[in-house]
Amino acid sequence: MLERRDDPRFATIAQPSEHAIALLREVLASNPAPSVAEIGVGIGATSAVLCELLAGRGEIAFYDYAEKLEELGADLAARGFTNIRLHGNTRCTFDSYAWTLANQALAMRQAGQEGLFDFIYFDGAHLFHHDAPAAIVCKEMLRPGGVILFDDYDWSIAISPTMRPEVQPAVTKHFTPEQIAAPHVRLICDLFLDPDPAFRKLDIGYHTHEHRRAYRREAR
Repeated sequence: MLERRDDPRFATIAQPSEHAIALLREVLASNPAPSVAEIGVGIGATSAVLCELLAGRGEIAFYDYAEKLEELGADLAARGFTNIRLHGNTRCTFDSYAWTLANQALAMRQAGQEGLFDFIYFDGAHLFHHDAPAAIVCKEMLRPGGVILFDDYDWSIAISPTMRPEVQPAVTKHFTPEQIAAPHVRLICDLFLDPDPAFRKLDIGYHTHEHRRAYRREAR
């Protein structure tokens, strides 16, 4: 998978997230062995750098389609990374990382744990029906003091180079015009994160138009 970083066809997702890198560095400054999660791995551009930053410390869990994670896991293992955990889901219509996360959160709660992760990089499907339940669960899975970064805060189906109706006319059978136009991740943040006093929006350098948004879960 990682070889696709040099393939021009994947140029738009070949660069690692500079905000994910910077935030993990901040976490590492006070926690040398954090528990990290990446939801949605793309072609592994950010995944590889996060593993390099951890340098074998702590753990990093990946969530995506099972076959993608098998490929990514093999590439990372070949580079000597052993602190990776793969949580794949099928391509069944109503299966996703949201279901996987929900079951893990339930087990966490039953075990009396207060959170599993110190840093979560959320770069999933960017669609409300997958990412709203996943975001709700991630809020509970983030440890007090932990950080969650949402990618593609401004993304919408209407501006997607691969999903917009001009390219995929069938999308209009699955989504309303409002759903096509609206940024789903922004709606999730507006609805579930911004009003929650337990989460504080972080300044990650945007002054007007935001592409990513980060929050810290306040320590009790």
